[in-house]
Amino acid sequence: MSEKEQRKPSYTGLARRLNRISPEHKKVAIEMTASLAGVSLRVSKTFVEATPKACKVLTPEDLRLWAEMGRKLAMANSESGVIFFQKGVADFKKVPESARHLVFQICTRQLILSSSIGLETFESIPALAKEVNNDELFTEILAIAGEVANRSAKHSADFLRVTPKVAKAIEHDREMQKSALALAGNFASRTGGMTADLWNVLPDSLAKLNPAQSVRLTDKASEFLSFGGSVTLHFVMSGGEVLRNIETVFEDWCNVLKKIAEHGNAVLISFLRTTSQFFNNIVKQKNASSIARKVLQLTGEIAENDAESALACFRSSALALRKVSLVQFEDWVRSGLQTNRENSKARRSFFALETRNSYDLLHEGQEGLPLEKIQSILRIYIEGLTGKEVEIAPLSAMPQESRINDGKTIYLPAKVAEFKNDELDFRLYKVLSAHGAGQIEFGTYERDTVGLKSAFTSLSELYETTADEWDAFSLAGYIEDVQKGEKALSKEDYQREQKAKAKKLPKNSDYRAILAVFPEPSLARKIFGTLENARIDRRLRFIYRGLRKDLDLMQSFLREKRPYIFDIPIHLVPSELLFQITLCGGATDDARQFYGQIVSEIESVIDVYLNNKTATVADTLMATSRVYMLFQTINQDQQQQKSEEKEEKEEFDYNENNSGESALENQKKRDDNSKSLQDARDLFNAWNSLEEEGEPDDLQGAEAWTQHDIAEQPLESGDLAFSYDEWDGTLGDYRLGWSRVVEKKVKQGDRSFVELTRSRYRGTISSIRHQFQLMKPENMTKIHRELDGEDYDLNAVIDYVVDRKADGQQSERLYTKRLRRQRDVAVSILLDQSSSTARTITRNPLQPYTHPGRRIIEIEKEGLVLMSEALEAVGDVYSIAGFTSEGRRNVKFYMVKDFDEKYSDEIEKRIGGITFQNNTRLGAAIRHAAAKILRQEARTKLLIILTDGRPYDHDYGDARYAREDVREALTEAKTHGITPFCITIDRDSESELKDLYGDVGYTIIDDVLSLPERMPNIYRRLTS
Repeated sequence: MSEKEQRKPSYTGLARRLNRISPEHKKVAIEMTASLAGVSLRVSKTFVEATPKACKVLTPEDLRLWAEMGRKLAMANSESGVIFFQKGVADFKKVPESARHLVFQICTRQLILSSSIGLETFESIPALAKEVNNDELFTEILAIAGEVANRSAKHSADFLRVTPKVAKAIEHDREMQKSALALAGNFASRTGGMTADLWNVLPDSLAKLNPAQSVRLTDKASEFLSFGGSVTLHFVMSGGEVLRNIETVFEDWCNVLKKIAEHGNAVLISFLRTTSQFFNNIVKQKNASSIARKVLQLTGEIAENDAESALACFRSSALALRKVSLVQFEDWVRSGLQTNRENSKARRSFFALETRNSYDLLHEGQEGLPLEKIQSILRIYIEGLTGKEVEIAPLSAMPQESRINDGKTIYLPAKVAEFKNDELDFRLYKVLSAHGAGQIEFGTYERDTVGLKSAFTSLSELYETTADEWDAFSLAGYIEDVQKGEKALSKEDYQREQKAKAKKLPKNSDYRAILAVFPEPSLARKIFGTLENARIDRRLRFIYRGLRKDLDLMQSFLREKRPYIFDIPIHLVPSELLFQITLCGGATDDARQFYGQIVSEIESVIDVYLNNKTATVADTLMATSRVYMLFQTINQDQQQQKSEEKEEKEEFDYNENNSGESALENQKKRDDNSKSLQDARDLFNAWNSLEEEGEPDDLQGAEAWTQHDIAEQPLESGDLAFSYDEWDGTLGDYRLGWSRVVEKKVKQGDRSFVELTRSRYRGTISSIRHQFQLMKPENMTKIHRELDGEDYDLNAVIDYVVDRKADGQQSERLYTKRLRRQRDVAVSILLDQSSSTARTITRNPLQPYTHPGRRIIEIEKEGLVLMSEALEAVGDVYSIAGFTSEGRRNVKFYMVKDFDEKYSDEIEKRIGGITFQNNTRLGAAIRHAAAKILRQEARTKLLIILTDGRPYDHDYGDARYAREDVREALTEAKTHGITPFCITIDRDSESELKDLYGDVGYTIIDDVLSLPERMPNIYRRLTS
């Protein structure tokens, strides 16, 4: 039988199948069969075979849409069309009939852009319908998805993917559904694909809001659509935070937003992103609603003329109100508006608390005991307590990024007002300073000790071990590879293998390197800070018994301030328990009652690791690991159960105590405790506060969104970061903590550079050493003709006898003394390593090949070699450093030789490793060099700056700004008794150099190639 004859009965049979369906379905089926046959006979046949079952689910019009969707698939790939019809539409029984045509419309539109997305959406719809479980709501959502699909296949699929989560968030209230759908519909018609982003953030934004609040949020969000999709997205996210925290100020907040919106979307979005941080901080304070309303009112007044200043004020407000009263804050705002009327830049910096004047005005009249008043007393107290010389400085001067002490300075708050009593506040200062001294004395900052190395190895192994490795650990010593059945290693081999795998602590590392191995370093840092304070407290009690009275006073004070345990958010309970146990003399009764097991386990950890006279920072790190693992495994269900028990107990207590204090009054007392400022606790942990406030991408500074600051580069092992103020001439004030200087070690280079220099300047070096050795005085010098002394001066005695016999007018100076007279000089040499030092200099510019030039950086390095030879000959204390910069947050200060280091082969390698890099932020480098030289005890302090040009950096402002900052930095150095001197090779800008260095002294070297020989002579003139 021919193929045609075999096919004929088959088509006849298929035709009979179509006779079983309704006329309306049959008409559509025949029409679409013919249309499909034009694409592929096989696809057409598969459609006819599937049609009878499909007609039981689909209406005639839906059948047409289904067939049309299959036809589009078949046009791209006939096999896809066959598979599509073979799967059928049996699952579509779960989809409401009113929504089916929308499904086909969405999927057909998606197919045009992406067949895979269209098929995926089609197959997922029945499951979505089941999850939403609300026919009316699901149909309305599909209508919005269809609008999105007109613009983007991917975004419409994303929109539908998160639909179940959104439906669950709004399922309980029809008004919520209407408002949310109206917002999404308007959003889709305006922005298209961004609706998926809105749909994604909506559930979290509505979380913990009641229906009325949810409707209020989504209705108000629709009003902000005129400002764009991004603004509306941020409004929804931030508005939810406002309603959750302080609903009463929601309208005030919206009004401020509208004022700021008049100045552009960039500043408006920045304001919205800051909102969450502001309200999360303000809600912790008493009278949070009135405070927030007043801040918003003041912000709105500023925004009428300057939105960027309003944003700066809003950002600063939460931090400011932790230290000053609302009245003081308002006075500060009024002062800022009054004194900076004409200068918008100064106004923004003022409200951002970037300037010293702004900071001083904010804290003017603040209650409490200022550090400045007792700074010298505390220094004498600590020196008497520990026998060590230390400096006392405010926390604002502390290196903000590294938060690491230099071992010589204790950082304390600028003002303390915890007790409202100067005597008690002074005792708190004593305890805080004793803790700071304890960190130095008891090794918080120690590096590379045996204990630290052991802790690093143990914790690295612990936190890098996978679950499979833990399972295998139980078989260690029996079978090393279960699958292969290999024989176990011997004990010695196993130990040798483990030792080889063990990680080693990087050189010159402290506790921070070990905290970095924890899976969640931020949590580990918080635990470590509290436990380390506990260790210091115990060591102080063991050694300085006279301090116990003050330590006990602070302990009782902190304990009285602890909030009721159930007034604390559940995620903060573990850290509160840890703080109570370590620094408050033990857990409070309510904490012990409801969290007894956790309290007991923390106490056992502290007893094992910290309760002994020789506990080290390594012990604190091991204790941190134990507490860290405990915090990770706290059972949330158990916490919930205890919460329910607490509620039952509260009800019982209320019924039994009607005659006493009411439950409402009880609650008010607890609220006062929980919302009271906990500055004292913060003060004990400020030294270890590595977290920066704000979101990771939060903009810093009033003008950050216009100047494109370069982001902070991460610190490497061994780096130390310091922050310094920077002078802004246009403001006439300092920008607080504006530049970050990162002190680094120079990567070692080749020592051969120094050897070649010595060879090149052999004769010069010999002459220099001879000249400088003549400058070196003898250790002991005999002084003649003194009124008293160690011995008689023979010549003076002879003259005495002669004069007495001659005229009777003899001199009484008959003795000799031996006095120690030494040079008392410390010098810091600061080398410019900017990219401009890569320029080539030659004496024969017309013969570049026969007489090749040399880079300026190489000539400068030769000058360092000759200077080192001279300084070694004369015996003066000196340091060598280079600097370069990449924006104000990345000023790199390379230590070639520190004051306490000996000139050695290693130093010579570092000199060889000096190379040119980026820009020249000279002011910050001068301030850091000055800070280092001020720690030297020499009578004469000299700072020599070696540069090839003018200061420059990406964000250093204009040339005038840079010059004024450098001039101010040099003036600061002179004020502190340092003699700055600049050696420059930039002859072309002599007038500018005179303006820059004229007050402090400078010299211009015409012939750069003569620099190495001239540097020692310049130094000799400066110190002779």
